[in-house]
Amino acid sequence: MVSIVRRVASSAAGLVVVSSLLVSAAFAAAPARTVEEVHISNTFAAGTRCPFEVVRTVDGTLTTTTFTDAAGLTKTTSRYSNGKLGYLNPANGRTATAVLAGPVVFIDNGDGTSTVRIPGNDLRFTAPGLGLLVANTGLWIATLDNATGAILSVDFEAGHQDGVTYPALCAALV
Repeated sequence: MVSIVRRVASSAAGLVVVSSLLVSAAFAAAPARTVEEVHISNTFAAGTRCPFEVVRTVDGTLTTTTFTDAAGLTKTTSRYSNGKLGYLNPANGRTATAVLAGPVVFIDNGDGTSTVRIPGNDLRFTAPGLGLLVANTGLWIATLDNATGAILSVDFEAGHQDGVTYPALCAALV
């Protein structure tokens, strides 16, 4: 008799687990994914980024995946394939480039803020004959205001973190 009760209880517990998994799967939507070729070129006037005019290019294949959980909170991950960020001084032709490597992950906190996580080697600028110019690599975690995009706090930094890209990048373009 005891073994029958155990079997029924075990089966009921298994049914509850399976049911809860099916219900949670029904409430969470499948991730939405977009893939797009990116070729952007912007010219920044003298004094905007550097004391001289600078042309910025962004190239690569950008894959963005957005997942919305059962509570309506989103997690968006963006990643470049063959991504490159370049700066050019059109007056002399000098360039500095960075490979867009690791993903950028935005996690909605549900309180008007998001946590952003950037692991990888994004913003590691090098130049021919000069090597490493400036870099923010490793892991960077911060809290952002969703309405303004302002950084409310930098919560964690590891690896090589130079912080501000300019004026080190500008010096290499002279």
